[in-house]
Order: sequence, then C-alpha cells, then structure tokens
Amino acid sequence: MNPLKFENYKEYITKLLKVRKERGLQSQMAKAMGCQAAYLSQALKGKVDLTEDHAVRLAVFLKLNPLESEYFILLVRLGRATTPELRKYLEERRLELLEKEDELQNKVRAKGARDTEEFSAKYFASFMPLLIHISTSSRHFQTIETLAQRFNLSTVQVEATLKFLEEYHLVTKTFERGEEKWKFSGESIHLPKNSSMNVPYQVSLRTLALKSIQEKKFKENLHFSSVFTMDKKSFKDILEILNRAIEESHKVIHQSGTEEVYSMAIDYFKVV
Repeated sequence: MNPLKFENYKEYITKLLKVRKERGLQSQMAKAMGCQAAYLSQALKGKVDLTEDHAVRLAVFLKLNPLESEYFILLVRLGRATTPELRKYLEERRLELLEKEDELQNKVRAKGARDTEEFSAKYFASFMPLLIHISTSSRHFQTIETLAQRFNLSTVQVEATLKFLEEYHLVTKTFERGEEKWKFSGESIHLPKNSSMNVPYQVSLRTLALKSIQEKKFKENLHFSSVFTMDKKSFKDILEILNRAIEESHKVIHQSGTEEVYSMAIDYFKVV
C-alpha cells in the first residue's frame, strides 16, 4: 500500500492493518520499530506519536521504496510538529513529494505508451521527430527558433513536434532567464528490426543523406556509392568490418560533446 495516498501516518498504518489482515502484524511492526505493541496501539489512537526513528525502522520493515519512505517519515514529522511555521514547511515539502510521485507515474505511463504502434507510427514515419528529439541534447538547439533555423523548418512544425515529444517525456520544457528551452530527457528510442515502421524509418533517414548530397559539400561530408562483384565469403568479411566500424563509431559518439548534429546511414547489400 502506498503511503503517498494518505495525509496522516496513523490513518495509513490503520488502513494497512485492515487490508493485510495478517495475524500478529501489529506486534511485528512494533517489534521492528523497537517499541511495545501497546505504544503503537496508543499512537494509532492518537494519544502519543511515533518518533522519526520509529518511522525509519517501520519503512524498512514495510519495504517502502525511497520516495515512499521519505513521505512516510515526513508524515510522522508532521504529526509531531508543534508550531505553525514547522507545519507549513513540512506541508509544502509533502506537496512537493506528491508532485514528484505524479511525475514518476507520468514517466512510467509515457514509457508504456511509447511501446504502442500509435507512437511508433508518429515517431518513425518521418525523420523530423527523431531529428528534433536528438538535437535537443545539444545546448545549441534547445529553442524553437534555433531548431527551425538550423533545419529550415517552420516554427509551427518544430513546436508541434516538440509538444509531441514532451507528451511522451522525451523532452522537457524549461525556462532559463525567461527564455523557453526544450531539453533532451536522456532517453533514446530504438526501433525493433521486425517493426512495421522499419522501412519508412530507413527511407526517411536516407532523405537526409540525399539532401546532403545535393548540397555538394563533399570535402566535409562522406558519400560513397559503388556496385561490384565478389564472392560470398568476401561479402561476409566486409560485413564484419563494417559492423566493427559501427561499434567503434558508437564509442566515439557516446564520449563526444554535442556541438553539431550529424547522421550516419550505411547501406551494404546484395543487389535485388
């Protein structure tokens, strides 16, 4: 049972005892807290209060997670508070913990929603959601205006995409010195190979390569295309070489900064 559903620790413990209906549970709780069963009984009747030490030990006994433990201990502190100032301070902290709980629950729901076909259809149908999502990991591309200018998009397109990403907790909107910024949440999306969106996703990323080719900046970018014949063993040998190169590239990418946005699309295949 989650203590964050309660505003009073005595109501929480009383409800917990009623729901679990385990014989001797109240005595086990008292023993875990290091007090007499009679003392716990008096506390639940409102005649005495538990101490913070009692709260910590009971949280361990009930196997509460860190957030639940902090909240339960806070409820005990609230129950013992004797001044309006302290009660106000603790009540504000209690509300902050509830907001934190809501945020965590929203992230869990958003993560589950990202496993749906509906999300995949929106995220992978074109390169735009992926491009804007990853770009927000750079401090240079965290506003609607800088994103629109960098990728030659309308601010309307960028804003709509950012709101979609925010809905699934992939970016977070913040304000710094009065300026609205959209920041990468730290989560990347990986598309399973067997997904129905794999083909449109691969095709959409190749359009970025085509745009780059049309700019004819061959000295700073790499575009290589060729058709050749060779034996099947050599084909597998080169495939292993490319896979190793991709793995090494990922190591460099993960250790690098976030100054600019780049893309890599590798095609190596039997002609059909």
